[in-house]
Parts: sequence; structure tokens; C-alpha cells
Amino acid sequence: MDAPHSEAASDASHPIKIVTVEPILIKPTTRGYAFLVVRIRTDQGIDGIGECHAAGEARSFAIRDFVGSIAEGLEGTSPLDIQAFLNRCSEQGSGWEWFAAVSAIEIAMWDIVGQMAGLPIYCLLGGRVRERIPLYANHGVFGESKTVEERVERAVRTKEAGFDMFKWDPFGYYGIQGTPSVAQLDEAIKEVEAMREALGADFNMAIDAHARFSLEGALMTVKALEPLNPFFFEEPTNPPDQPDLIRQVADSTLIPIATGELLSERRSAEKVLAHSGIQFLQSEVGNNGGILETFKVAAMAEAHDVKMAPHNWCGPVLARATAHVCTTIPNLLYMEYAGTAPEAAWEQDLIDPPLQIENGELSPSDLPGLGSKLNEDVLASRRLD
Repeated sequence: MDAPHSEAASDASHPIKIVTVEPILIKPTTRGYAFLVVRIRTDQGIDGIGECHAAGEARSFAIRDFVGSIAEGLEGTSPLDIQAFLNRCSEQGSGWEWFAAVSAIEIAMWDIVGQMAGLPIYCLLGGRVRERIPLYANHGVFGESKTVEERVERAVRTKEAGFDMFKWDPFGYYGIQGTPSVAQLDEAIKEVEAMREALGADFNMAIDAHARFSLEGALMTVKALEPLNPFFFEEPTNPPDQPDLIRQVADSTLIPIATGELLSERRSAEKVLAHSGIQFLQSEVGNNGGILETFKVAAMAEAHDVKMAPHNWCGPVLARATAHVCTTIPNLLYMEYAGTAPEAAWEQDLIDPPLQIENGELSPSDLPGLGSKLNEDVLASRRLD
């Protein structure tokens, strides 16, 4: 297993250079097809790791291919020039999968920069504004659960573990897409009622729609949800990045509206912030360009009086990266966390040291760079390529 961090330093007379950029697919527990981790090796013995938001088999392989094509232009370049790297990538490609590849590489570059500086990444972004990061658990806890009763039981376990917020999508289990029938919506609302009863009237229970509704369907659904007092209603409309559609839902209800996980470019986030009426922005560090872009988007959100609740769905490397942003932004609400299922326990061992989570809060690492290295034994047992 690698040491927790590298103490190597760059020789000023021989600037550090990238030697290889390696994409690594890792078999997940149940979430999507694979975690996609990137490892950058340098000529001075300092390695950096990053991860992107990869969901679905086709997307995982597409992102891996993009990492490979970007890597061709990085050999022999400096990993320190993060903004220049982002500028080039914005000119060379576009789309969700492209920026997911960019994000994984960008995170690995930050890991190298932090190790060279001997500081955690959050110190290079301005330093801590909080000692612990509040997490909310999501439907990742369901694992292979099949019934409403099993889902409710697992959600209650997250509350018992100290999380004070839980989010899930109750609609996909009932075949809802577009505009639901009255019967479909009634069945989904019954599940929400069961969850509310089990979690308690004062518990922060949020609803994710995964952009499955038409405007008509979203308006129907938000009205049905109002008596159950959701903490927020996420991605209510399809497509999820259209401010005018989101605004119509936001204007129809007192339930706060959240969105943002699929916004892969800052200009898209600005449009949503300026015109949609959302209260919470869920930027995804693993597909919007990475740590620096998320930091900039958080500043834009603060200017619009919008709180940040960063999306975080994949593995512990990406959770580490997201935590560095969450440690330093003043307008944080919660950071999402998916690795609460018993089946996902192995994920904690993928990195060394592992994430430190207690009572629904994550303690930021004080080690240089990202703060963890890959556990080579676990990596070998879960590697797909």
C-alpha cells in the first residue's frame, strides 16, 4: 500500500512534468457501472489521483476514452497549470462525458499541487471555514433492496447513524416518466408518506425526481408532495437545465427547488442561478470541470443567495475532492454522500487513509493534497480493465 502522502518536492531547476495519465475502472457496489479513477504519475515521484462522476456502462467507457485522448496532450506538461489545462479543454470538447474526464484529471492535478506545497487542497482555496462537513445520505443506502419496507428500513438506519437528512427518488419504482397517471402518482406518494412517518415530522427528507417529469407532471407532483413537507424537490423537469421550466415549478410551491448535478459548464450554472428560482445548487465536482470550477460556481451561487449542496454519487476519491471544496465555501448547505449501504463497506478501504465520517459529518483531511492514496490490494481486487 502506498504511504498516506508523498513528501517529495520539485526541483526548481527541473520543473515537474507529467509522465503518464492512467484511467482505471473500478467495479462499484450498486451505483452505476463503474467508478472511474485517474492516476497521474510525474517525473519527480509525486502521483496524483482523481475521480469523475461516471454512471452507466456506455458512459463509463466513453469517459475512459476521453481521458485517454486528453492524456495524449499532457505528457511532458506541468500538472501545476490547472487553469491553462481547463482553458484548453473548454476549447477542445464539450458535453457531460467530456467534462467528466476533464474533472478526474483536474482533481489529480490538484492532488499533486497540494503534495508539492505540503498542504491540503482546501488550504490552497482559501482555507477552512468549517471543521466538519454536514452530509446527507441518499438512495445509495438501498443497495439491492426491492420493497418499500426495505427502503424505509434502510433510510431509518441512516438517521440512526447520525445523518439528519435523507434523499431518494420514489418515482422510478412506479414507472413514472413525463406526466404520471393519477394511480402512478398515488402509489409514489404512499411511499413518501411511509418514509415521512418512519423518519419523523421534523426530519429533513428530500425528494429527487431525476428530471423525469414534464412540466405538467412536475406541477402535479409538487402539489401532491406539499403536505409531506419535503426539504427540497430536485430536478423536477426534463430537460433539467431549462430555467424557464424550473421557474414555473418554483413559482407554484413553497417547497425549495434544487438542481445542478448535470450542469457541466459554468455558463449553464449561471443561467440556472439567474433565472430558475432555485434555492439549492447541486454542482458535481466530478463532471463540471473539477475542484476549481466548483469553487467558482459556489461563488456565483453565493452572489445569488443560493446555498450549495454538491452532488456526490460515486467513490471515495471523488468524495475526498468534493470535501475540499465543501471545507472552504461559505454557502454550503450539505454535501451528498452515497456510500452508506452495508454492501458498500469495502469502498472505505479503497483509499488510505479512509474517509472519517461520524454522526453524519465528514472530517476534512489535514494531509497534503487530496489526503489519501489508493489501496493497491483493494484496487487489484475491484479493477475492471
